[in-house]
Amino acid sequence: MATLQKIRNKGGVLVAGVIGLALLAFILGDLFSSGPSAFSKKRLEVAEIDGNAINIMDYNQKIEELSDFYKISYNLPSLDNQTLESIKEETWRTTVREVILGKAYRQLGITVSNDELITMLQGDSINSGGVNVIMDEPHPIIKSWFTNPETGEFNRFQMINYFNAISNPAYKEEQKRWLFLENQIVEERLSQKYFTLVRKGIQPSKLDSKFYAQESGSSVDFSFVYQAFTSIADDQVSVSASEIENYYDEHKNEYKQIDGRSIEYVVFELLPSSKDDEYARNFITESKTAFQRAESAVSFVNANSDRPYIDKNYSKSELSQVIADSVFSSTPGFVSGPYFENGSYKLARLIDYTNMPDSVRVRHILISLSVQRDEVRAKEIADSLKTLISKGADFNLLARDFSADENNKNIGGDLGWFTEGRMEKSFSDPCFTGNTGDLTVAKTNYGYHVIKIESQSPKVKKAKVAILEREVTSSDETNQEIYSKAVAFAAQSTDLAKFRLSYEAEKITPRFASNFGPNENNLPGLESSREIIRWAYENEKGSVSQIFDLSDRYIIAAVTDAKEKGFAPMEDVKAEIETALKKQKKMEKLATDMKSKIASASTIEDAASSLGAQSAEAIKVRFANPYVNNVGLEPIVVSKAFTMSAGQLSAPISGSNGVFVIQVNNVEIPSETDIASAEFRLKYGLNSRASYEGFEALQEKADIQDQRIKFF
Repeated sequence: MATLQKIRNKGGVLVAGVIGLALLAFILGDLFSSGPSAFSKKRLEVAEIDGNAINIMDYNQKIEELSDFYKISYNLPSLDNQTLESIKEETWRTTVREVILGKAYRQLGITVSNDELITMLQGDSINSGGVNVIMDEPHPIIKSWFTNPETGEFNRFQMINYFNAISNPAYKEEQKRWLFLENQIVEERLSQKYFTLVRKGIQPSKLDSKFYAQESGSSVDFSFVYQAFTSIADDQVSVSASEIENYYDEHKNEYKQIDGRSIEYVVFELLPSSKDDEYARNFITESKTAFQRAESAVSFVNANSDRPYIDKNYSKSELSQVIADSVFSSTPGFVSGPYFENGSYKLARLIDYTNMPDSVRVRHILISLSVQRDEVRAKEIADSLKTLISKGADFNLLARDFSADENNKNIGGDLGWFTEGRMEKSFSDPCFTGNTGDLTVAKTNYGYHVIKIESQSPKVKKAKVAILEREVTSSDETNQEIYSKAVAFAAQSTDLAKFRLSYEAEKITPRFASNFGPNENNLPGLESSREIIRWAYENEKGSVSQIFDLSDRYIIAAVTDAKEKGFAPMEDVKAEIETALKKQKKMEKLATDMKSKIASASTIEDAASSLGAQSAEAIKVRFANPYVNNVGLEPIVVSKAFTMSAGQLSAPISGSNGVFVIQVNNVEIPSETDIASAEFRLKYGLNSRASYEGFEALQEKADIQDQRIKFF
């Protein structure tokens, strides 16, 4: 494994060099442009996690490394915006974990040695009596790379060849991917070690298991009289300002909040005008003669239409009702229209007719391309499978064993019924032009497919049609008019009050986005709204924005609320506190009133009579589910019931929904319990929660200052 060590060393130097040069360029550029401010470290911090400053250059390097890994692994020339945003979020999560858990690893001395890493990567074996005995398998990811998909056999020789090959400078991109993956494997092992220690430290004792077994098997039956706190009107209790203030001080931790912003905004849609509609209609109308005379309808459409030619055979029902009859009753070359459909004016020229199925049902076996399997090998496998099937081999079994399509390999590769145009053309064409029972091999972007046509619907007449269309869109002139309206609106709206007066005067219906976080990418109903989110966090409550251009609309927004991380101000939670205090006072009033009325009662029937109420029954209620019929969850009441003796009448008990008086009829506590089973359930529950809740506890303890919004 000296090769791998060499790659790691060289890779580390290479990455350090790139980062160093980039950072030097950044600092020097900033120095010449802004003087002494270049040395303000805070300006370069994307976050501070548990006292560790995260530099934006280092953070961007991590994003780039993960992006490179995706592109190399999936052979992608570039990444779409959605994938890039996912990568940014994944980078944040891994950065937080690395910093927080890294501290825990250091404190406990948890490491992964070089020998241990080598064992994880290549496995471990000993030779005993001439037999090679496997002691440890390679990591599952490594093993999957070098397992023959045709036989399921792991090829250790191929793995060693790979490790030797990537030391070649010609494979720099593959070296990057390997170094990234190796780091992930090491981090995974460190995490396993740490949380194994956590799990071992929270195992239940024998006494825990005994009590859990008893509680799980115990139940209580009781009769009760109940009065809901809502039976007292709000005006019968009052809450003072000092009580609200005292309650807030005593329960302040209940009112923690995270960053949040709320905005009102108005939208100026870039909608086409009547002139724009007329332009599109005239273009199509005036193009009809030229379209009829064109030697190639396909070339004419591709050169002049807003939408390129679609090579498809249409059934009558798939064409617009406006032209369907005329197309299917005409001869090739006929042009139907103009007609309006889906926001565009169109002409349809009939190219030809054919008879073919409207839908087909096929099954397939996908032989995908990979690092270990090029196009030549994939086609060889597909052709071999086709030969086997034609000689009677079971298609279902071969699909299960060989197909890379996880969605249907276990059901014999069945794709169900589909119509023309639903699949790639190279896959679809043989399905619709062939016959039921045909077996063929087709190539798509996914690899090579062995296709068997299972069924076809009856053949129907279909038309191949070239459609020329011109979409009705807003022109530059129209866009300028709409922009001028937005500018006039913005000029009048210099603060929140004037902003509201402006949209009322213009009869514009405002829209709202409430309590969104700093790292959200889009607001509800507003795609590509990241700049609006950043603006809201950079400005104070009451601020009104400039005009945001979202390509198909102009937006002007105003900040209506700004919540900062910490404790919610008392004024913001005053109504909530007042409601809680009123409920508490209603409970106290009910308990006092009920206590005096049942003073002489000795049974639940006496208590019900004194209160003018009906008693009810709660049967076989358990700790695990403290639900009281027709009332709701009442853990305090149920807990109290388990402490009482049979026949005992309780004093009034303030529960979650009202005040209770109860009389226990029966308590069942099992004489024999399955302690071993209880211990297993307790251990399983604790172990399954250890990793998630353990990290959550560390994360809550760490002071995380997220400043990503300054940069992204």
